[in-house]
Amino acid sequence: MKRFLIIIMITVWGSAESTQSFIEVQDQSPLQILTPSLSERKTAKIRLNNGLEAYLISDPKADQSAAALSMEAGSWNDDPRYAGIAHFLEHLLFMGSEAYPEENAYDKQIWDNGGTLNAYTASDRTVYIFSINHSAFPTALDMFGHMFSDPLFNPSGIGRELHAVDQEHDKNIESDGHRIWMVLKETGNPHHPNALFGTGNAETLGGIPQEEVKRWHRENYSADRAHLVLYSALPIEELKAMTVSHFASIPKGNRPKPVREKLFSEKQEGHIIAIKPIKEMRSLSLIWELPKEYVSNLECRSHDLLGYVLSGRHQNSLYTQLKKEELVEQVSSNLIRTSRDSGIFNISFDLTPLGAEQFETVIERCFQTLNGFKANGIPPYIFNEMKTMAKINYEYQSRETPYQFVSTHADNMIDEPLETYPSKTVMPTTYNPQEINHFLNLLSPESAAYFLIASPELSGIDPDKKERWSNVEYAIRKIPTKSLVAWGDLPSHPHIALPKQNPFIPSNLKLVHSEGEGEIMVTPRPKKLISSDFGTLYFWGDTQYQVPEISWIFNISTPFIDGTARHSVLQDLFQYTLDEKIADYLTYAEAASLSFKCRVHDMKLLFMINGYSEKAPLLLQKVLAEAKKCRMTREEFDLYTTSLKSSYSNMGKAMPVFQAQEITMNLLFNNAPKHTEKLAALKTITYEDYLSFADKLFSETYIETLLTGNMTEKEAHQIGESVKEIFHSTPYLKKNQERKQMLTLSSFQGPYKVPVQTESLGNAAILVIQEGAMTFPKKASHVILGTALQEDFFDTLRTKQQTAYFARASSQEEEQQLFNLFMVQSTSHQPDELISRFELFLETYIKDFESTLSEGRFEVLRNNLITLLDTPPTNLQQMAQHLNHLAFTHKGDFDRREKLIAALKKLDYEEFKSDTISFLSRKNPRRIAIMLEG
Repeated sequence: MKRFLIIIMITVWGSAESTQSFIEVQDQSPLQILTPSLSERKTAKIRLNNGLEAYLISDPKADQSAAALSMEAGSWNDDPRYAGIAHFLEHLLFMGSEAYPEENAYDKQIWDNGGTLNAYTASDRTVYIFSINHSAFPTALDMFGHMFSDPLFNPSGIGRELHAVDQEHDKNIESDGHRIWMVLKETGNPHHPNALFGTGNAETLGGIPQEEVKRWHRENYSADRAHLVLYSALPIEELKAMTVSHFASIPKGNRPKPVREKLFSEKQEGHIIAIKPIKEMRSLSLIWELPKEYVSNLECRSHDLLGYVLSGRHQNSLYTQLKKEELVEQVSSNLIRTSRDSGIFNISFDLTPLGAEQFETVIERCFQTLNGFKANGIPPYIFNEMKTMAKINYEYQSRETPYQFVSTHADNMIDEPLETYPSKTVMPTTYNPQEINHFLNLLSPESAAYFLIASPELSGIDPDKKERWSNVEYAIRKIPTKSLVAWGDLPSHPHIALPKQNPFIPSNLKLVHSEGEGEIMVTPRPKKLISSDFGTLYFWGDTQYQVPEISWIFNISTPFIDGTARHSVLQDLFQYTLDEKIADYLTYAEAASLSFKCRVHDMKLLFMINGYSEKAPLLLQKVLAEAKKCRMTREEFDLYTTSLKSSYSNMGKAMPVFQAQEITMNLLFNNAPKHTEKLAALKTITYEDYLSFADKLFSETYIETLLTGNMTEKEAHQIGESVKEIFHSTPYLKKNQERKQMLTLSSFQGPYKVPVQTESLGNAAILVIQEGAMTFPKKASHVILGTALQEDFFDTLRTKQQTAYFARASSQEEEQQLFNLFMVQSTSHQPDELISRFELFLETYIKDFESTLSEGRFEVLRNNLITLLDTPPTNLQQMAQHLNHLAFTHKGDFDRREKLIAALKKLDYEEFKSDTISFLSRKNPRRIAIMLEG
């Protein structure tokens, strides 16, 4: 009743103020959503008097509420005296406001109420996002608004958060993707703000006065540069009132001067920039800076057309030609939007060792392809297919997770006027061959920058420069004018052609199931259609998401997936081969929003198909036919084993925390060989070994199938029989099947410590604490504790102690065993010290339990977990994963959520406290520490 009165007061206040506080923005977007389950969704666009723009979405069936705010201020707005200040300020906004001065109050409000939060700084914008259970949304939104209207910027917080930014930069130093960007910045136009060090570190930000932080915030965070998205089950009028209440007080400032300098420099265009990588990485990127007039006009979509035809793996594509010549492993192309009105067009090649040696041949093939398009154009059917799919995808959209939904919209709103949003972002308009030709003419050899990432031994270019902030070794070499001219004059290649008309474009989008009776089920009971020695098939016809889509999962058990390093390598080779065999089909299917994924999980080979239902059976037939006879040539074997060798070797150069995770999984489970074990196995495998493996892989199978979505029971039966017929396997009996197993630590011999050395920069520590066999009462305590720990551990180890940028805690269940996982990566503390801090944190946590995790907080956490468990999966694909997990990991226990909810409701504070002490105290010796020193 109290909340009801508050809502009425806010709504009345908002209505009284609305004529003065904001204006309604007329919606000029012609797009419509046809998904029946989204029919109750309402939207509004408003502009506050201070200039803030808001896009409001009221969805009565929303599973959570969410908000995101994008501010048109990013690293390109940095003060040159304090490079990285935009990124630094992003961190500081989380550390308290005048209304909510407690440093972690906002984070705790989000995490304790089932939510997620984050932020990121880009070149011209910074985006802040959170999602949360509905009941806690008003308070969280008030906190969110005060972050922007009255942040504190306490000097103590400024000093401590500087360490976090410093560690974040340290984390990036050995990331090859980051290193490429740093060289692009250093070799670019020195007068462009992109030349500044956008991340910042102790050198650029050390000693920054509080007043300078406040000044930069005051000058750059202005209401008329803010774009807000609210998504909630609340009525649209209430969302308007909340927008005014929480965001009208953000001050309005002056808009910055636009950037007029070119991003690129003369030492980039027409030059090879050769970069020495950390990992075994080989790539070539041709990039062009695009004119402002093109990037800022959202109706220009030539880059999408060209990106599709260049990235495609259809027959006679650029990819297939380079693959035949054994020069590439992958081709991709896209527009990288660097700001609202600037961007670069990118054509990238993942190279083989031969491709790295003969990179100029790859460049030649690229310009042969572009020159062919210039000569012959890109036909309208490709544009029309792209437009058709854009329209279908919007009209028949599924719900996204609230967090992702608001994050995407907040970022995109900056680039399009609110009046038309999101029509220009989503929908191509008209086919324009003149614009396409103009765009192609921009992509000349002379205006491209050529970034080559490969070892000097392969590229033949020795580095003679070192980038300032990450110490990247690189060299710049001018390409001879005659080569640039020759590339521009190359004739089209006779074996490179455009994709054909797409056979996977759906035309029948009719729903086969009528709408349900209004009941939204968290866990609907799928029907078991097949149960035999050959496998099990469950079917659920969708009546609740009401989209013309399917989500199918095939869990295939075979004696040749047993968790050993040798079979893991052979399985990786199989996945490489299958991906190549179906590349042509997948190019068309993916363009029609129909996907296939293949991976190994828990001793099973998973085939997953998601997308529009009409053509899904066609894709499945193609995949199964190729999987059954998945042989490769000897030349392909050599290419794939070389690629796998690089992939495995690179694991030894990954971030320390990822290396520590690999060691942890290897110790705990029987299906997680280390990369060193895979490398050793790879050396022993011959071409004949692979052929034998491929021939026998499906000779004996047991297939657990879940079919969900827009299909009938009869169709599900047909698919089950079709899979059985194509594989034509003998049964792999359950009693013979290999099972995933977890190491159970002794209650008498622990704790255990595993010290490991690495050559990577930084240290990592992981602590695993096993809590025993899963029972629902213990699971109830376990999930509440896990929710509390993720915030409390981060706040202590990261925010207060500043031991690391990366600090996480989680509660997990595997193989009916409960355990907690604590992990940190640090460049300032040794692994043994980190483990000591973990244990001190846990001791203090238990000692101060009633103040850290009070009975009131326990009640909040418990109620919000019940809310989350009682919330259906967001969309059909998530529902399929949920049902598949219950059907086959938990042996058909479709009442599992209800049992956990019952245990949570029964759990009292004293029992929870007792369980927590039992789980975490040193009296529980079932703990193992992985200590990785770099």
